[in-house]
Amino acid sequence: MARFTGFDEVYSALYVDFDNIFTRFLEIDPEAARAFGSAPYRWVRWIENHALRILYGEGVRRRILKRMCYLNPQRYQEFRNFFIRSAFQVVDCPPLTSRGKTSTDIHLVMDCMDDLSHSTKFDEFIILSGDADFTPLLIRLQEHARRTLVLSVGYSSPAYTAAASWRIREDWFLQQALRDDRDDLDGEAVYAAGKPVSNALPHARKIDAVESNGYGPRHEDISLGEPENNDPTPGNTW
Repeated sequence: MARFTGFDEVYSALYVDFDNIFTRFLEIDPEAARAFGSAPYRWVRWIENHALRILYGEGVRRRILKRMCYLNPQRYQEFRNFFIRSAFQVVDCPPLTSRGKTSTDIHLVMDCMDDLSHSTKFDEFIILSGDADFTPLLIRLQEHARRTLVLSVGYSSPAYTAAASWRIREDWFLQQALRDDRDDLDGEAVYAAGKPVSNALPHARKIDAVESNGYGPRHEDISLGEPENNDPTPGNTW
């Protein structure tokens, strides 16, 4: 973890399972779902600019150098151009079976594995999907000393969230990333292992401490906003 200290930039690659995220948002907030599909530049900017001091310390910026979006063109064709205009590479994943199963999962996994040997040497792999099928991928990325951020929407299996380095909370993404009048969250209260820590910035570097949870190393749990319960959430949250 210490290798990020003093670095000016964190190089990131972003992979969006559009069908998974959009379907979940459509269930709970149709307006937010359309904002997600029609204004990707907004939430990409939010991801680039938020929680950097909390995750990496002072003087660091995130650069999302690769942007991939996987969507079903038969259902979501109307959103395709919005992602192209926001510098995404869009991979069309039409249904391959009568039940509507697409090839998103395998495309995303193959791209991530290819990017492990990319000459840029990405520091972060950001995966927007709540699909627990990606758990082995997160574990493999961790084995290659890459940090992983996931936006896990709806119910997320404990194994999936534990395999990620950090988890973006769904409610904060909806409230902050999908609205125009976003606030800077870096100065908000941070919850370490379910306990409030006032004025989090002086403690930012402490989150790099690694502890064992019986299944391998993980970081201290952190989240922005009110904790969902008094128990620490597997994996890190912001």
